[in-house]
Amino acid sequence: MHNLFIILFRTILGYVLLTISMKIMGKREIGQLSVFDFLIVLSIADIMIIGIENYDESIWYFIAPLITIVCLQKLVAFIDLRFPKIRDKIDGKEKMIIYKGVIQLKAMNEEKYNMNDLYTQLRSKDIRSIEEVEYAILETNGNLSVFTYEENQDNTFPLPLIVSGQIDAEALKLTGKNKKWLKNELKKQGIKSEKEVYGATLSNNSLKIVKFKNQKVENKNEK
Repeated sequence: MHNLFIILFRTILGYVLLTISMKIMGKREIGQLSVFDFLIVLSIADIMIIGIENYDESIWYFIAPLITIVCLQKLVAFIDLRFPKIRDKIDGKEKMIIYKGVIQLKAMNEEKYNMNDLYTQLRSKDIRSIEEVEYAILETNGNLSVFTYEENQDNTFPLPLIVSGQIDAEALKLTGKNKKWLKNELKKQGIKSEKEVYGATLSNNSLKIVKFKNQKVENKNEK
């Protein structure tokens, strides 16, 4: 009976600590987790199981690893925010699989993503033919975001050109523009460097910019 009480106590404690840990880490839905975040969740689950099964060990053998995992995740999250290039290596980067109706074979090869994968995910979205798709993005969690010609009749699909102060060279190439053009557009709005920009998207020939300091959205229509 004493052992049963300890197991029940640790189970409840584990649930409480897990809930607190997930709140601290600011987790999203499971389907939105990156590979690293998913591994963190699995590690926490394993720690909980070990802590419950080894009830004869000190409870700190259960709590200490959990605290370490949470601190590690917060450290990686901080690095992700400050260093986008490292974030891309850790979490991966979304890939444009279809752009303006054209399949991007290079992006598919880089992600080891084949036509069967594409057809399968399109069918799951009730899309019968690739010809219906104007844009398709393979997200870092493996989901496929799809925009059909019918949904994008006003041609307002936003393509991110700058993310967290870093120019997305692949996205810029898809637009047929270059870094010189982008930097000139920034200068027109009094922005000296892309480092000052939190995010910039090109939509319907309009460059929308969110600055780091005031987070104000500014629009610049291309002449």
